[in-house]
Amino acid sequence: MSEPIGFVCGTEGDKVSFFLNHGINLSFGQIVRMDSGERSFYARVFNAKSSSTLRTIEQLREAEGKEAFGPYSSFRSVEAILFLEKRADRSHSPTFNPNYRDKVYTASEEDCSVLKLGGDLEIGRLRSGEQVLGPVGISVQAIPKMMGMFGMTGSGKTNCELVLNARIIDNSPRTVGLIFDFAGQLLTGKDIEPQRGLRDHPLFHSKVRYYSARERKLCVGLYTLHPAKLQTIFPDVSDAQYRLAKRLYEKLGKNWIEGALETYERGESREVRNIARAHTKVIDALMHKLSDLSPSLFPASDYSFIDDVIQNVSAGITCLVDISGISSEEQHDMTCLTASGVARHYKRMWEGNFEEWEKLPTLLITLEEAHEFLDPEIRKTIFCDIALTYRKYRVGLNAVTPRPSRINRNVFAELWTKVIMKTELRHDRNYLTQNTPYMEYSDTEIKMLDVGEALLISEPKIRFAVPIKVIHYPEYLDERGKVDYKLPPSKSLSKMDEQLKRISQAGEDLVGSNTK
Repeated sequence: MSEPIGFVCGTEGDKVSFFLNHGINLSFGQIVRMDSGERSFYARVFNAKSSSTLRTIEQLREAEGKEAFGPYSSFRSVEAILFLEKRADRSHSPTFNPNYRDKVYTASEEDCSVLKLGGDLEIGRLRSGEQVLGPVGISVQAIPKMMGMFGMTGSGKTNCELVLNARIIDNSPRTVGLIFDFAGQLLTGKDIEPQRGLRDHPLFHSKVRYYSARERKLCVGLYTLHPAKLQTIFPDVSDAQYRLAKRLYEKLGKNWIEGALETYERGESREVRNIARAHTKVIDALMHKLSDLSPSLFPASDYSFIDDVIQNVSAGITCLVDISGISSEEQHDMTCLTASGVARHYKRMWEGNFEEWEKLPTLLITLEEAHEFLDPEIRKTIFCDIALTYRKYRVGLNAVTPRPSRINRNVFAELWTKVIMKTELRHDRNYLTQNTPYMEYSDTEIKMLDVGEALLISEPKIRFAVPIKVIHYPEYLDERGKVDYKLPPSKSLSKMDEQLKRISQAGEDLVGSNTK
């Protein structure tokens, strides 16, 4: 049993105040335990005050050196919010609160087992002041319940993405990832010191497939674009434009985009109207949309890299899609089309072949710059549908963004797991604390988090904000070590040279005998 750090001096509802012993240091968000008879209560620190038993006028006189007073006491009081009660071997939400004079302790390794913070996807360690205690992780079952990763630039989001997706790769084929990298950082680990990325994962060559716009691996053939996919690429396409596209497809077949554009360029809207009756404004609007499709990303072919992504994801191979180096509109098109193809494959399997669907790995889609796709001011994208309706298909979304306040409230409410890092903008902090259970008093803590520190909530398993130190990705790689593929040992170079000489000599002898 560790030494107590103070005692309870007051309680009100789920709030607890306690006096802190001299020489004891705590931190905002730190977890403390209060033993009260047969029960133990756990709480998170959210405020602290210091004062003395002197009245204000006496304090001022003493500070100015005008008058000395007799013995008095200075004290530091701390406020904490209750989140867990333990009686015997059973833990649950608090049903009451501690008593006056109950002893207060800092969380220990033993408390980690009570809090049950471990998970299949370990991303950090419990922070307790300056100490780092037991592992903290997210369960695989939490993936389809959606998650979000929030923090300002430089707070450590990239490192956290790497650790989380590395754990997903480790758990393949039980889990699999589809990662959209907007800045081209995750492959090499740019801005990580020392620089190491997913390509350094020991299973990269067997469990990860890399697609890059820079290497021209992101190609979606025009012949694979059916009219239904237009709504994914162009969320603002009207019903009239969609009907026109369907009629063009019925008349021209898979070459409908090429044929319609060639016809339109020859005779503007008049000849297109001869193929499919429609108003001139509708024809002009649809043709302008189709003509904006990049020929390098949408060549005239039957090949689509999305089919390859679907095949790999279904086999438990994580797909890293690097969309840096192309325009924001093209990033939007590639991201929405790919996510739509993979997510709807899971849905079709669930509806048409349930037994095969059960064999699919649980999928986590990592979406950077998520506010650009989930902003309530823009038309809904496929990612809104995934967040709201795809959990039953075991498809999860990880919305990564520095601007959580720009995420649609309905979508934000579905993010049951949240990793919250340092956030300086008050508007974003208010949005996080006002719309996340158990975060009502955490504004100060979020503002003061250090790089690599975070608060984790993962309902229904972790029903409070856990202060964690995110694992440094290079340290994870060092600890994990290399993978033994159980390949037979290679021959020494000398033996290989001898074998090559024998083969060469045999060839020369064969040539010599033929010439005779």
